[in-house]
Amino acid sequence: MQDSDIWNKFHLSGKKVVLLLAMLLVSYQAFSQRDRSINLANYDSRWLHYGFYLGTEAFQYRLKYSDLFIMPEMDSVISINPAVTFGPVNIGFVVNFRLTEFLNLRLLPKFGINERKIEYTYNGGQETQIIEAVTMGFPLLLKYKSVRRGNYRMYLVGGINPSVRVGGSKDTNKEEDKLTIKDSDLSIEFGFGLDIYYPFFKFSPEIRFSRGIVNNLSSDNNFYNKGINRLTTNSISLFLYFEGGR
Repeated sequence: MQDSDIWNKFHLSGKKVVLLLAMLLVSYQAFSQRDRSINLANYDSRWLHYGFYLGTEAFQYRLKYSDLFIMPEMDSVISINPAVTFGPVNIGFVVNFRLTEFLNLRLLPKFGINERKIEYTYNGGQETQIIEAVTMGFPLLLKYKSVRRGNYRMYLVGGINPSVRVGGSKDTNKEEDKLTIKDSDLSIEFGFGLDIYYPFFKFSPEIRFSRGIVNNLSSDNNFYNKGINRLTTNSISLFLYFEGGR
């Protein structure tokens, strides 16, 4: 069984993630010591905030072969490999609820146009199955914040993201000569970021990791589906949040 993983494609080792976190922490400490004026001093005492965000992602399916892959009817297929794709900008909205001094609940509905690719390698060449879709996601995350230092504050996030396809190549994928996937998905998400307080708004860059927990492969028993047993989503995203200060 093959378990293709985005971490291997991008060579994102644990050491590099730790190094990135360390760099953010060093910058955080440097900025907090340098800034004297406090912007939006009462911002975090409010129970409700709104905002919007932009995001982009690197995506790759995680795939496991089915037992049918080794059957004679699929002898022409050498391998099935998910390809890495880089998504266009996603747009979303922020509804942030203050639970405690250090804990928030965030509802982050988003809209995106996505393209997913899976490559089929044959004895005589290669074919790429492309899945295009317009999706709506509804991430529900808990945000755990550090103590505020000047105009900067580190945080961690984690939660779930149910999503649904609302358009794209949904109809044409019902043909027998196409790989087909389900119209809904559910993933676990976790990440980290930095709140930066400006005089009139708060800006927050965030890195988030997403792992699908349900099989995204449809039950269609066509040629492209039968060699796969399980197909789950897997991505690394960069988000830029803009939340109002008044």
